[in-house]
Amino acid sequence: MNDSQEQIAAGLEQVFWSRGFAEPSVPELRAGVGVSMRTLYRHFPSREAMVLGALEHRHRRYLKYVREGVSEPGLAAAEQLFDKLGGWMKMTAGKECLFRQALAANPDSSEIEATVKRHKGEMLKFFGELSGQAAFASTLYLLHEGVTACYAELGDEAVENAKRLVRQMFKAANADRYS
Repeated sequence: MNDSQEQIAAGLEQVFWSRGFAEPSVPELRAGVGVSMRTLYRHFPSREAMVLGALEHRHRRYLKYVREGVSEPGLAAAEQLFDKLGGWMKMTAGKECLFRQALAANPDSSEIEATVKRHKGEMLKFFGELSGQAAFASTLYLLHEGVTACYAELGDEAVENAKRLVRQMFKAANADRYS
C-alpha cells in the first residue's frame, strides 16, 4: 500500500471497528475516513475492497505490535505473547477479533475468507517461531483465540490462565525430553 492507501485503510479500520461491518454505508465510511468519495473509490473501488484494506492494515499493525520487544523463542516469549494480547485487548475494549467479525458480516466473500485464513495462518506460523517449538503452534493459537473470545467477560484472568497453561505445556515438554 502507498501512503494514501495506508491512511485511508487505517481510517476504514477504525470505522469498521467502532461501527461494525454491516452498518456503515460507503458515504459513512467516506465521512469517517475524511476523504472525497472519488479518492476513496480510487484507492478502494468497492465496499469489499474497503473491508480488505482495513483487514490488511489491521494484520500488519497487530503483527508489529505482538513482535515488538519479543524475547528469544521459548517460554518467556510465549508468556510475553499473552501479556501483549492482554494489552491489545485493553486497547480495543475487549472486542472480539476484527477478522472474524468481517467474515461473519460477509460470509459469501471468498476474498475476505482468504484474507482471514491468511492472517490466521501467519499467526499460527508466528506462534511456532515464538515458542521455538513448531509442535506448540496450534496450542498457542487455540489459547490466543480463546483469550480473544472471552476477554470481555474474564479480562486479565483469561490472560493469566493462558500463561499458566503455557508454562505447564513447556514443563511437560521438558519433562518428556529428560525422561
